[in-house]
Amino acid sequence: MLNALLLALKVIPTVFMALFPVVNPIGTALILSGMTSGTDARVWKVTSRKISLYSFLVLSFFYCFGYLILKLFGITIPVVQVSGGLVLAVMGWQMLNGSSGDGQASGSGQHEANASVIGKTFYPFTFPLTVGPGGLAIAMTFGAHLRRGGGVVMAEYLAGIAGIFAICATVYLCYANLQYINKKIAPAAVQAISKMLAFFVICIGVEIFWEGVQALKG
Repeated sequence: MLNALLLALKVIPTVFMALFPVVNPIGTALILSGMTSGTDARVWKVTSRKISLYSFLVLSFFYCFGYLILKLFGITIPVVQVSGGLVLAVMGWQMLNGSSGDGQASGSGQHEANASVIGKTFYPFTFPLTVGPGGLAIAMTFGAHLRRGGGVVMAEYLAGIAGIFAICATVYLCYANLQYINKKIAPAAVQAISKMLAFFVICIGVEIFWEGVQALKG
């Protein structure tokens, strides 16, 4: 029982660390600050709350039911571990060696009405700016990873949901405080944090890949 609880506690930071560089709440918040300039602060806080909620629902859906998609296409869990681990490691490598984000900001932000900003809550603010294909792939991979052997420990399962909730709570905190982030965190510091976390993404990807290989061998 204690071992199961300890394993579950490991899942929370692992899921959080894997999703953080891909979701990139700090960097994306800096991009959104240019796309939403001129928006009423109270309206943007409500919009930020909705973005974090939608992100949680989307990631949780793929985490919980991604295995049904796998069954539909006849893909086994070890194969998902191998391919998902490779994708995760490659994504981490690209983030580690690539340049910082595109930094594209919509110049029309100052001229947008609050209603227009609210209309963009799900697309593009939630998908694909906050939760893109990479985040969906990670959620699905972890969901399949915990279902190894056809079963799942409930504590680990709930811990994965808690990890997703933690990253979405971080999204809300970053998005709702865009002005503070712009004043207090330099772009160079944001890039340094992203690079460090990218290395951990590579390690997590390699570990998932290796466990998939071992499962295929067995």
